[in-house]
Amino acid sequence: MRAVRRWVAAGCLVLLALLIALSLVEIRPPEPAPASAPATEFSAERAMAHLKAISARPRPIGSQAHADAREYVLRQLRSLGLDPTVQRATANRQAEFAEVRNVYARVPGHASTGTVLLVAHYDSTAKGPGAADDGAGVAALLEAVRAVLSGPRPRNDVALLFTDGEEVGSLGAQAFVSASLLDPRATAVLGLDAMGTAGPSTVVDVGRSSAWLLPSLSTVDKPAAWSFAGALRRIVPDDSDFAVFRKAGFAGLSFAFTEAVARNHTGADTVAAVDPGSVQDHGDKALALAKSVGERDFARAARGNATYFTAFGVLVSYPNWVVVPLAIAAALLLCAVGWIAVRRRGARLRAVGLAAGTFVLPIAVTNMLAHVASWLLNVLRPDYAHNVTYRSEFYEAGLLVLSALVTVLWYRAARRRWTTEETVLGVWAWFAVLAVVFAFVLKGAAYVTTLPLLLGAVAVLAAFLWGGEDPFWPRLAFSSAALLAVPLMTPLVDFTWRGLSFAGPPLVAAIMVVALALPLLDVLEPKRPNLIAAVAATVAVALFSTGISVDRFDRDHPHQTSLLYVMEADVGKAFWISYDRHPAPWTSRYVTGTDDAELEPLEQDANPGSQADYEGGPASIAAVPAPRATVLRVSREQDTTVLQLRVDAVGAQRVSMYADTTAHAIVDASVQNVRLGKLTKGLLERQPWSWGFGFAAVPPEGLEVELRVRGTGPLPLRLVSHRYGLPNVSEFRPMPEDLVLSSRPGGETVVSRTQRVDLAAR
Repeated sequence: MRAVRRWVAAGCLVLLALLIALSLVEIRPPEPAPASAPATEFSAERAMAHLKAISARPRPIGSQAHADAREYVLRQLRSLGLDPTVQRATANRQAEFAEVRNVYARVPGHASTGTVLLVAHYDSTAKGPGAADDGAGVAALLEAVRAVLSGPRPRNDVALLFTDGEEVGSLGAQAFVSASLLDPRATAVLGLDAMGTAGPSTVVDVGRSSAWLLPSLSTVDKPAAWSFAGALRRIVPDDSDFAVFRKAGFAGLSFAFTEAVARNHTGADTVAAVDPGSVQDHGDKALALAKSVGERDFARAARGNATYFTAFGVLVSYPNWVVVPLAIAAALLLCAVGWIAVRRRGARLRAVGLAAGTFVLPIAVTNMLAHVASWLLNVLRPDYAHNVTYRSEFYEAGLLVLSALVTVLWYRAARRRWTTEETVLGVWAWFAVLAVVFAFVLKGAAYVTTLPLLLGAVAVLAAFLWGGEDPFWPRLAFSSAALLAVPLMTPLVDFTWRGLSFAGPPLVAAIMVVALALPLLDVLEPKRPNLIAAVAATVAVALFSTGISVDRFDRDHPHQTSLLYVMEADVGKAFWISYDRHPAPWTSRYVTGTDDAELEPLEQDANPGSQADYEGGPASIAAVPAPRATVLRVSREQDTTVLQLRVDAVGAQRVSMYADTTAHAIVDASVQNVRLGKLTKGLLERQPWSWGFGFAAVPPEGLEVELRVRGTGPLPLRLVSHRYGLPNVSEFRPMPEDLVLSSRPGGETVVSRTQRVDLAAR
């Protein structure tokens, strides 16, 4: 009998391993469809042709490539028989301005009750082609709308919005929402974006009262949706286009693929790096939802929010009003299990409390090991720039093995002092606390701890009631909670992984899953646990070593660097700046070191508010004009001076203006006849320039600025212009082909000057 039970426990462990494998397989993107696919279906090969056309070079807002991409989108829409329009506006969001041009087109429905709005942004950063972010979204929408037009027209309108200025603060989306062109109550927004260059198209955020969209999502192959992702968006700063729509009250779903994040916002985000399967997944979901939601009666849609998750390809959802009762029920069931364990099976409450208290040890130790691994990786591979790893799967696997090993060691130590029931109840106490806290604070994340606890508590109660005094059945029942935890937490581990320095959330999730399965060890009773631990540690080290050996920079995985050129026009000094910890040889020739006092204010001009370490070096003076403010008019209104300026920054794509508020106060301001709003005071921690704004895509004629100022004497202004690219000064050499700009600031020419403006009326 004992041998049979050991085989049962081993079978349970194998089952859990299979569930992990199935959970990972189910979130892989599909195979890309060829160009020969039927016209009514989405084809990644057809979409990739669009991607190649618009993502051959960086297209930051205000650049020629940016304008060319917009014209390409307009031509493609017109070729499909649509009549696109360009919304041109000056947008303001949190004191960041831009002159944006959104592209909008509509496919009229035959009996419309609302609008399905498909959204992607066509601008990129200045550092790379932005093939995934968000060229893939643009390409997917062009191919998806072609497929929509190839079949029967849907009931509702299907509209396309290609937003501008997403990379400078989602200003295009802000302009569209501010124009009130669509009613949030009769619109469903489906956004496509990317945070990497590969992976499944995952629901990363939801709009207001969007539960009615989930039935349509459930019809999609491999829906890949977990409400904990949307819950995280509520606590992590989010400047995406979709966040603008969500905050404006729109219902909707935001999709993004999130793997290979090392390429995001870098020169490595190229067409060659984009996984066509991810584009296929983007397009399949956009097309399916456009058709499905396009047939819904918006007026009859039951509004509300929901918890949802995908398990083995099936979308499960339930309304959010159920979340709190479920969490409370799980906590009460845990109390019932604890009461029986104490009253009938001799468990000690003090031991349960100690087990719960010591459960923080594997979490703390594993996170410490992650930071040690990160430090060690930078020591062994100093060429890594800020933990940029293209092939991180070996490091991830090694840390996961270590986290499992540390958790097992904790359990073995705990079991020497406490029983299985006492130890596991201590772990479950954390699940109960998190379930209740999440239920009230982050409803979308509560299912991760609530549902495994519910299943496990019911199974243990059954084992207590009908299993007699045999410890086998309670141990098996305690481990049953892992059956639900695996499909619920495996995607969490995969989705939240963002490198060794930010491995905390996925490692905590992994530890909690492992801890739930540990009662099986009491049944297995391994004969050589120390040998098994040694083998696990060896495997972890081997995985880490393999990662170091295979994760090398090459043509397909280029080294990344940061380099800016900054110049102080007032004194005629210029510098090179890099934020690399260990600059590449090409970068090192420019950042040779300097202690010049002029460098620090220029670094703040180039990267306002940053606390990042940087290196600098002297540079030759480039023939680049400095920004200038020209006074157009000065007048008085009671105790306020109204100052009208024109700010010129010839050839610059972005200009910032700051005011010294030591002796003056800016009580109101507008740029291009658009008010800055309340956020204009105390925007910067940098003194004395504590007031300011930025403007991207500067028009050739310059900016019209109006300031209402209190105070006497000349007003000091700090003007900073940004140009895409680095200047061709005497010491500059082109960047080698195996080097690209990183996500750190770089690839710009920044010129600063200070002016003192007389406030005397004219």
